[in-house]
Amino acid sequence: MTDTSETRTPEEILALVREVEQEAPGGAETLFMAAMLADASLPYDFALSVDGTPHNPALINPAAAFFAATAIMDPIIERGLALADADNQVFILAPGVREALRGSLTPEQALEWGGRAVYALNLVLPDADPQHWPMVEWLMPHILACRDLAVDPGVVTAAANRVLHQAGFSLHFQQRHQEGAVLLEAALDADLRAKGERHPDITADLEGLGTVYWAAGDLARAETAFRDCLALQREIFTENNPASAPILNSLAMVLQAAGRNDEAERTLRDCLDLLRGAGAERHPATASCLNNLALVLEGAGRTREALGAALQSLELNGSLYGELHPDTASGHNVVALLLDGVGDGAGAEDHFRKSLAIRERLYGNDHPETAQAECNLALFLASARREAEAFDHFERGFSAYEYSLGPDHPYMETALAGMIEFLEQAAAADSPLGERARARLKAIVQRAG
Repeated sequence: MTDTSETRTPEEILALVREVEQEAPGGAETLFMAAMLADASLPYDFALSVDGTPHNPALINPAAAFFAATAIMDPIIERGLALADADNQVFILAPGVREALRGSLTPEQALEWGGRAVYALNLVLPDADPQHWPMVEWLMPHILACRDLAVDPGVVTAAANRVLHQAGFSLHFQQRHQEGAVLLEAALDADLRAKGERHPDITADLEGLGTVYWAAGDLARAETAFRDCLALQREIFTENNPASAPILNSLAMVLQAAGRNDEAERTLRDCLDLLRGAGAERHPATASCLNNLALVLEGAGRTREALGAALQSLELNGSLYGELHPDTASGHNVVALLLDGVGDGAGAEDHFRKSLAIRERLYGNDHPETAQAECNLALFLASARREAEAFDHFERGFSAYEYSLGPDHPYMETALAGMIEFLEQAAAADSPLGERARARLKAIVQRAG
């Protein structure tokens, strides 16, 4: 996208925009919307949210979308108001255009165009999912502009909330929890200003914010967010509403992380009482609550009680979802850890292998969930002095992490630390396994260098 235009005055730019308004109103609308966002490139699909065009490009024929966007973009490109990369279907406003357009707007017009810009951005922003991160990262300058527009001129729409919410969770999934929390705080503020303090959507905002605070290690703020969410739910929902169960569950785990095990256990038992009172003994939330109770009891050294809760959770998940489900796989892993803790090595190995088999069938061999199951089994086998088997599972787990996440992902650091510790112990052996371990360590050091 090379700019070949000469420097133009704001008046000259606005005269060209008026020409575009006469020839292609959609092109002029695209200019004003883009001007409200960041000085960064946008996809052609952004132009497809203007009046008179389809409002969801994914629902129309891709070829039709291409020609529709091109028809909108050509008049502004021909006049040098935007620079385009037609091959990659992206454009950016030419120098001076953004400033000229924004300078021509009254506060009321700025609010209108800001709202339309955020609406258009919302249409091109994918849902929060790790596989969508490249697109979200590319749009991040515009997402930050959306955050600023929510403050001034005050674009506090449903679209603004979604943009900030999805981007916040996208950052969370990249382990950038603090940055994600900033955007989720802005999403909450937008909802509060648009809907008031007692709207059900505020509970969802608070739950999401608490989750990201928790992941960031900000336990005090996480606890406050979850407690505020519970208080609001009790105000606006019926008594014993199962919707409160996930919040109680999360609050309990935050309390455990803060070292307040007794409070965590009471909170989980309150959660179970609520679910029983609502007739939801066979509800997924009950299985989750029992699983978390097992973790809390295990942390308090009450391993056999923990095992009982974990077995109940596993049985319930199996009956609700069947064997091929992520929650069932996770349940097998928790039961395995607890069986190992009470000295039942054979039972522990059986459940570790079941967890791995489910994840292999659900996700394939090169997925982070499968990688984690491989490493869990490897750790168990290493503790049982079955080093050769452990080595094989560590290798598969580490390779799956590396393939699915890339060498620079934050999860890789933890996986690498566990593997290196095992390799250092295995390398001390005067055996073929020791030779393998030394060779693998050498390869890791060379790659790091």
